This record gives sequence, structure tokens and C-alpha cells, in this order.
Amino acid sequence: MGNKKIIGILLAFAIVLSGCNTKETTIETTEENDGIKAVETTETSATAAETSAELVPFEFNPHVYSPTLAQEIPQDYWDSFYNMCDALRVGGQTFECSSQDAYDFCMLASTTANLFPAACLKISGESNDGSVPFENGTGRIYYQMPVEEFVKRQADFESLITGILNSTLESDDTDFEKALKLYLYIADNYDYDYDEDHTTGECAFYRTFMEKKGICVDFGSVYGYLLLQVGVDALDIGCFEPDMCHAWTYVVIDGKGYHCDTTWALHSCYPGVEGIYLDYFMMSDEDRNQDGCLVRELTMQALPQFNLCNSSIKLVCDDETYSFTDWSTFVSLDEVNKVLIYKDMDGHIRQMHYGNDDPAFDTERAV
Repeated sequence: MGNKKIIGILLAFAIVLSGCNTKETTIETTEENDGIKAVETTETSATAAETSAELVPFEFNPHVYSPTLAQEIPQDYWDSFYNMCDALRVGGQTFECSSQDAYDFCMLASTTANLFPAACLKISGESNDGSVPFENGTGRIYYQMPVEEFVKRQADFESLITGILNSTLESDDTDFEKALKLYLYIADNYDYDYDEDHTTGECAFYRTFMEKKGICVDFGSVYGYLLLQVGVDALDIGCFEPDMCHAWTYVVIDGKGYHCDTTWALHSCYPGVEGIYLDYFMMSDEDRNQDGCLVRELTMQALPQFNLCNSSIKLVCDDETYSFTDWSTFVSLDEVNKVLIYKDMDGHIRQMHYGNDDPAFDTERAV
């Protein structure tokens, strides 16, 4: 795996302050909706009525869920957190909560940042009026901004998320296609910016969504959150090594784990390169290790204890089915035939067949 690292990437792990058709789909940027969309060319076109009957728009999911994180987080914590999310959306002051420990989990900045970003740093579990934060199965929400402003902030965020999803994905996409399209979306629409102001009192992950710039830990969480929104298990993880402090996203596709690194795929970081690099999409542990990010002691932002070694969660990414060769760049996606078209480092057009039980790369150049 070639190493195309962005010089100066440092990990700022402080969350708080910082149908029967033959169609070929290409991914391209559109100024109109500030995202990427599927552009279809068909040999036999379905009617608009047939298409609309098959596809439905994405709606915001306030109850995102990660089976990986759930290995460590009890179900009553999740239920309590979802109760809080429902209250937040309407400016509620209290929510049903199972225990003090569950309440503490709900109020962690790391929890809200990764699972309900607009609330990160905008609510608190510390009383500002003498009331008891948690008692008798009820948790109180202490807003750090006017309630009506928070409700609007959350509504605007939900609109942003649904806009991204509906301009980027289709409801019949496979999990692989969702992961690929959102990987391309971030690579083509976000900029690396280490000189960001971490003193604004704004959550870095939320700010990255709004401003489309950030650093590795921000992109890892943004990508993970978008995937969680569409039902794909994904969470920000990272490593601390003497020569490499970096963050990316752990993604589960078809029951198998992969490392996806949107930071080192950012199109803006490679002036003159036409395509988006696929080297860092769905990497194995071996790929990640060879690239300098050792997977022996990983961290997870959404995990209260932060270090995976202190939890029951074990991440294994031993599948190399989707390990692209160095300097491979995306060309197009044939979603009917389940073929990804890409260029190798010599500029030759090649194919990767992803839609069967045994995905495979063509050994010969595509015609």
C-alpha cells in the first residue's frame, strides 16, 4: 500500500473543542446540491413512474446504532440516549433514563459528538439552577444556548444530513455502494485544515459538517456518522504511534470489518489528479499496518474509555477482497452489473466485480 500521507497530519483527539436496465453510474460533484449524485446512462430506460416507485428518499435517523459499540454499551444506555435525542428535537427539558451511569453516558461529549452531533457541547449534565440532574428515572437537560435556537440548530443539521444522503445515495444501494459513494462524497467535497480554531466552544465534528473542513479525526467521525444514518456500522478509530498519530473509520460490510480512510483520499490534497484514490477504501489490517498506522492499540472516540484495549470490543479486518492496488483511482460505477471501473497506476482501465458472493478484480484490462 503506497503511502500518500498529508504532511503535518496530527491527531487532535479532543472532540469537544475542536430495475432491468443496463446503466452505468458515475460520481460527480454538483454545485446545486453541494454533493455527489448518480448520473445514469441507460440502454433501456425505465419510466420515471417505475423509478420513483422503487426509490424513496432518506429521512433523518435520530436513533443511529452501532452493533460494534453495543458490544460495550448496555441496551438501557441506548434506550436512555434515544429518549434524550427525542426530547432534544423538540426542546424538551427532561427524558426517561434508566440510571445515573446511563445519564452520564448520554451527557458525554464523545457520545453526542458521534451519535447526535448538533448537541455536542450544547447540552450539559451539570445543574445550573440547583436542580438534581438525575433522580427517580428522570434525566434533566441543561441547554448551553437558548432552547429555541438549539431546536433550529438541530432542524438545520437534520436538513443538511438528509440533503447529503439524498444527493449522494439511492435507497436501493447495497452497503458496499453506500460506503463507496459516501467515501467519494467526502473525498470530493471536504478540505483538510489543521489551522482550525479549537477555542470557539463548538464541537469539531459538527463544525466539519457545517464548514466542510477539518482534520483526520473529524473526517473519520463524519464518514462514520453518515454511514450510521443509513444503517451501516461505522465508527471513528485511531492509533497513537511515535511516528504516526492518525484517525480513520472502521466500517462493517457484509459482516466483515474494514479500515476506510477518507482523509488520505481527499481530492483537494492531490492537485492535478483527476480521480479519487481508492487505496484507502476498505483496507485490511495488513494494508493499514503497511501504511504506518499500526492496529495493535487502537482508540475509539465514541467509547467512554477511549482505548479499545480497555473494552470488550475486538476489531478484526482480515479480508483483503477490496484491497485496491497502489494509486488506483475511481472512474465509474455500474450498479446494475455491480462493477466498479477504476484506473490503475499506469492509467489502464480495470474492473472490480463486487456484487456476488466472491467479489474479484479482473486480471486483464477492461475493454
